[in-house]
Amino acid sequence: FFSRNLDAAVRGAFRSWPDARHQVTGKRALSTVLKYASMVLHRQSLPTTRVPLLFALSMARPTVRRQRLVSAAMAAPAREGYASPFLSGKGNDDFVVRNDRNDVRVLQCPTPPVLRQGIAETAGLPHICVAGESNAGKSSLINHLLKKKLAKASSVAGKTRSVDLMLVNERLVLADLPGLPSRDHQVERLWRSTWEPLVASYVRECEPLRAMLYAHDIRWKVTPLVRSFLQDVQASGLPVVLVLTKDDRIADEADDRPSEARRRLKLTQAVRRSLDFRGLHFHYSTESSLPSSRRGRRQLLSLIEDLIGEPGGREECRRLLEARAAKKQGRAEQD
Repeated sequence: FFSRNLDAAVRGAFRSWPDARHQVTGKRALSTVLKYASMVLHRQSLPTTRVPLLFALSMARPTVRRQRLVSAAMAAPAREGYASPFLSGKGNDDFVVRNDRNDVRVLQCPTPPVLRQGIAETAGLPHICVAGESNAGKSSLINHLLKKKLAKASSVAGKTRSVDLMLVNERLVLADLPGLPSRDHQVERLWRSTWEPLVASYVRECEPLRAMLYAHDIRWKVTPLVRSFLQDVQASGLPVVLVLTKDDRIADEADDRPSEARRRLKLTQAVRRSLDFRGLHFHYSTESSLPSSRRGRRQLLSLIEDLIGEPGGREECRRLLEARAAKKQGRAEQD
């Protein structure tokens, strides 16, 4: 009886309670449909409250990722020391950066003495810093990674005026560094007099600092200041990951997919050649509606997990990034 009348019951539930169709989302969609279909079949009155059922359920208990059952052949880890979240039953709360509900506390350090105090307070956690030119998408990158509007994203240069230490879930410190002067030379005097010494002090004195994510607009030419800055950072022993931001703008400017791919390759090679950069790079877009944006976020967060999971310091992270870059270059040559 239930099978014969399920379709009619679902339609009746939608007609009787219009908000029901908006609640049929996420992993509990089927249980929601069956709940209201059953109420229709038993001629029970549907709820008139406007509080979404799924929201109430999510507030009542944390989201748990179900453990995936696999065969013994599939259960072998992909690489030594790596445990798949499916095989280990790793849930959302087990990741350093979650997809939602990240607990973030920000310590603003505008001067060297305050910065040293901030480093001392967070010495027990690994650090990853994010740098880049003003308006290159550095703050948008941080906000997109954390799914929170914490960094000051603006078209006005110089919004970040301190080293902002973001304590993420009490497991990671993501440091937002002041932006380098852009090509129009805004805030160049502030950079030379105040921000550059502050950034240099952080890179030099923060022992838990594992790597730097450098955000660069893929469409921009590399300035001598940027080239000199990254050379100094790498000379200090800190490994750098190049994040080519605003990748979605290439598609907007291209006529078709082949021309988009050619332009992306050309711009990427130009930036790497100008920087004399042989390390690992990522293409990144903060437009979450694009599959490439969601994939880029997953890849970058996975890399951060691996970097802070290294038992050693910067040298071990440098070897890890060199191995990843060599593997990526090998795949590119095969293609």
